[in-house]
Amino acid sequence: MSLGFLSEGELFSLGCALIWAVGVILFRVSGQRIEPIALNLFKNLVGLVLFFITLPLVGVSFYPEGTTPTDLLTLAISGIVGIGIADSLFFASLNRLGAGNTAIVDSLYSPFVILCAFVYLQESISSAVLVAMLIMTAAILVGTWDPSLPSEPQSRKQITVGVALGVLGMFLMAVGLVIAKPVLEHAQAWWVTTMRLVAGTAFIAIQGLLPRHRASVLAILRPSRHWRVAVPAGIIGCYLAMITWIAGLKLTLASIASILNQTSTLFVVLLAAIFLKEKVTLRKGAAVAMAFVGAVLVTW
Repeated sequence: MSLGFLSEGELFSLGCALIWAVGVILFRVSGQRIEPIALNLFKNLVGLVLFFITLPLVGVSFYPEGTTPTDLLTLAISGIVGIGIADSLFFASLNRLGAGNTAIVDSLYSPFVILCAFVYLQESISSAVLVAMLIMTAAILVGTWDPSLPSEPQSRKQITVGVALGVLGMFLMAVGLVIAKPVLEHAQAWWVTTMRLVAGTAFIAIQGLLPRHRASVLAILRPSRHWRVAVPAGIIGCYLAMITWIAGLKLTLASIASILNQTSTLFVVLLAAIFLKEKVTLRKGAAVAMAFVGAVLVTW
């Protein structure tokens, strides 16, 4: 299947960007009423149910032949870091920055993956990646800095904390993926994704037992009106985004998939303007363009 100018894999990668953007908008709406830890746990539980149903349908065992304790430990660490911690930081950043600005910060994910692979896996790193990181850092500063805020120190602090949480979240997502890469080289992506999700969910569930999180976690686990947004957010942002990402990565070049995935920044900004009434300023438009240029450089 193709559209003539886009292959099947490219369609999946572009679709992943759009689906993730829709998920971000829904997470933003849910996050206004649900704290990050509780929202992260809920979306992972929704995703896990669907992945447990999907594995047998795609012919993947829950414990594939050849799986070693090292594989399981590696995926557990990957899931805790890249899903359990990183996604909660992402939601905290989303609450502070809004969808559009968070999408700009998210553009650091690809260069962080390459940087982590350079350190952890001794993969080569090009000067283009370093330039891309500088461009993306500039994009974050351009997109989130508002000259009208100096007289509002609380707003300035909220943005600074939001950017810091977002950058740390993207870095830990990258660390989580790179940790899992050796297992991905010999195991099914479906199984690897599910095991990472299991570990991340277990970690958040333990966090949810702490007194300061317990009330919000128990509240979201009870059927309520919040589910009207939180359930679709989990299905779209955790499950559908992940399976289209896997399909795109499998059916086209990783470099092409990465660039098309990065168009999610544009989709998020547009959808946030339409549905959340976030302003699209010239500054934010320039930041989105810079982020996309950086993404292209990363895969050059």
